[in-house]
Amino acid sequence: MPSLFWHVPATDTDAVVSKTTPGELIGYHLYVRLPPTNGGQIVRVLLTALFLLIFFAAQPQVNARLLVGEVEHADSVQPVEDNLKPGNTFSKDSLPGKGETGNTWYRIPSWLGGVWHKEQQTNFYRYNYADGSTDNTVRTQIARSEGRWGMQKDKGGGIWQYDPVPYSENIDAGDVSIVQIVRVCEPIEVSEKRFVKRSIVTELRTDKATGKIVGVETGEEISYFIPQSDVLVKRMTSSKVFDGNGKPMLLGRSYSYETRLTGFQEEDFYKGKDMKALFEKFLKMSGATACLYDFWNLPNE
Repeated sequence: MPSLFWHVPATDTDAVVSKTTPGELIGYHLYVRLPPTNGGQIVRVLLTALFLLIFFAAQPQVNARLLVGEVEHADSVQPVEDNLKPGNTFSKDSLPGKGETGNTWYRIPSWLGGVWHKEQQTNFYRYNYADGSTDNTVRTQIARSEGRWGMQKDKGGGIWQYDPVPYSENIDAGDVSIVQIVRVCEPIEVSEKRFVKRSIVTELRTDKATGKIVGVETGEEISYFIPQSDVLVKRMTSSKVFDGNGKPMLLGRSYSYETRLTGFQEEDFYKGKDMKALFEKFLKMSGATACLYDFWNLPNE
């Protein structure tokens, strides 16, 4: 799966095409839609519209903040493991999380479940930490992707997402192979107005001829999803890239629109795992706490 930021095509006509699966990098498949409007909810829609106007008005500023209340990036991240640094011979056995069988789930809003499609992405800000330069050039590029969210439903109708991290994905990029290690993929804010999620992904580039690691970077991505209609959502993303020692290199901002293709359907098997059995086990082990995260199903005003 192509990276969300550090493998952006060099020209506006190049394309990034990906098809992702549940729990993978944020931004490609977290989408929301508004509930039917009534008295109180109309106010929420108007506030959302005002919020978007503020975002567009602020966009040309040098700091290029995405929105008021933006979640801050980390100043640094953990350095990559010594055996994953450039110069080492890559081995699948050195990947973190190998052999682990975690069973983590989190509940998602009912309006998020389903299959969603993204066609293009607009990049509007780029900051280079090495020389302090800023690029505010607006570039729109093809960036097609489809992703499904929501895997199981509890007896009360709540939709849940399985969290498979840590896991890795391989990409064939010509003379080099790319290995993406997804370390973190977590929701950090859920409300009727927006859904915010954070991910941390380490990307290794290995030379096919020698098997040596020739480059490594870690990216932290924070994405904000704001509903536009029942079938459309705007996604605003901030991506910060760090070198192998955990020091910041680049910061990028982008936005895109995604459309809903189908509604939620349970997925009973994922990468050879029985999701229904794992979900039942999770609920039993979690007890009453598994049903406490109900803050997005707020009563109508």
